[in-house]
Amino acid sequence: MAMSHSARRSLATTVLLALALSACSHDDGPSEFNPDGMAADLGSTETAFDSPATASFTASGSAIATVLGGSPAVMSPVSALIHPASVRSYAMSLSRLVPRTSRISAAAASIPEAYLGITFVWDLESQAYVASDLEGAPANGVRFLLYAVNPVTGQPADPLNELGYVDVTDVSSGSVIGTRVLVFADGVTYLDYTASGSGNETSGEVTVSGFASNGTTRANFTLRNTISQTANGLLLTLDYSLSIPSRGFEVSYTATFGNISPEQVVVTLDFTVSGRNGDVNFTGTYGASGGSFSVKVNGSVFATVTLANGDPVISSATGTALTPQEEAALNAVLDFYDGSLFVFDSLMTPVS
Repeated sequence: MAMSHSARRSLATTVLLALALSACSHDDGPSEFNPDGMAADLGSTETAFDSPATASFTASGSAIATVLGGSPAVMSPVSALIHPASVRSYAMSLSRLVPRTSRISAAAASIPEAYLGITFVWDLESQAYVASDLEGAPANGVRFLLYAVNPVTGQPADPLNELGYVDVTDVSSGSVIGTRVLVFADGVTYLDYTASGSGNETSGEVTVSGFASNGTTRANFTLRNTISQTANGLLLTLDYSLSIPSRGFEVSYTATFGNISPEQVVVTLDFTVSGRNGDVNFTGTYGASGGSFSVKVNGSVFATVTLANGDPVISSATGTALTPQEEAALNAVLDFYDGSLFVFDSLMTPVS
């Protein structure tokens, strides 16, 4: 299935517009839906990842991967969600986990034994991390010092301004290969997550799970990538969840990609945003020949959207116009969906 980013965005916009039209009904719609509050909740998810230490870690990800023997070009879950036509290449990347568990290092880096206990510092001349004689690195891992980043070059600024460090440790156990990443600065843990992988003769799984914090707002997150071989070919499932406990807010979705081939992918999606400001959910399936979605607000069905020949058809109980606040909230939901996996590119890069 060849669906462009703009076409997919148009589909998602249509679904959300149908949702908004239905949610505006004062006779049948849920009274708890607060569009301003939901937009603020979605904004808080970005706030949790917003800190100088996290920005430095993100900018240094490729350099860290190079030291650890990985490839700076991480296999990206973003392509699977935003460009469904390219899901086959992502599925094939994950399928390299199968059949031997020992091959999972493509997704969860093994740390070279010679580097264990070593602290790496940035060298301005070579523009790369080099080993130092500094102490403090974990015995079962490595430490990389983090620095303020030049916003133009994306590299540590000259002169170096040390912010903190990132520890990368081996947490493998049994048949599961795992790598833990911890970003620390100014007495605060800004990132703490584990990338793990396992596989067998017919399936493989890569999971990234942990939390991000800016020192005030914390976001817990998990992305589980599952690939399996079926009678109909490869089956890829992305299970995504993110929560902001301080706001009682959660986002989750499952995207399943079946019949994977260069020409077609059938995508089944279940996407939910929920919290004290209301619940938004749309579920459905789409492929090369079209698809359909059921749209709910606070658990009640308010619209059905069908897609045929690229033209969506909406069946709604009301035609009430959007308010600016409702439109802004729905755009926030759409933008979150569009960008939800980009953070995982940064998290997977150092351990790819």
